[in-house]
Amino acid sequence: MARILIAEHNESTSSYLYNTLKKAGNSVEVVDNCLDAWRVSSRETFDVLLVNVVMPGIDGFVLAQKALQDNPGLQVIFITGFAGVAMDTHATPAYAPAPVTTRPFHLKEVVTRVRYLMGQGSLPFKAQTPAEGSIIYADFAQKTHGSRAQ
Repeated sequence: MARILIAEHNESTSSYLYNTLKKAGNSVEVVDNCLDAWRVSSRETFDVLLVNVVMPGIDGFVLAQKALQDNPGLQVIFITGFAGVAMDTHATPAYAPAPVTTRPFHLKEVVTRVRYLMGQGSLPFKAQTPAEGSIIYADFAQKTHGSRAQ
């Protein structure tokens, strides 16, 4: 079981993530902005931070940087509806932590990703190990229509 903090301003996305991760047996807390997530993560210890890149106030990259300063062992999963952000690491700000992989994944795979980061499973494709970085990008705007994202 992982202790997870979700920072997501879209209520339907955060609700989906919360319910999915909770059903999988995780302890989950949700906040709707990065400043509250930063406050909570500086007071409490989490195993995983799921954060939307584009948020009101400070962005998800800044939050990840601050949260990792307080908790260097934290695993971070960036989620974004902007495929260009997910695929273009050259556009990632210099202050953002380095990604584990830029391969987008569907939100339906988030439990698999969390288990992988907690050392409790594998991914359906070869990826770098969590020791090489702590960020995975997700593209939840991608249309799959029966085919898996590659």
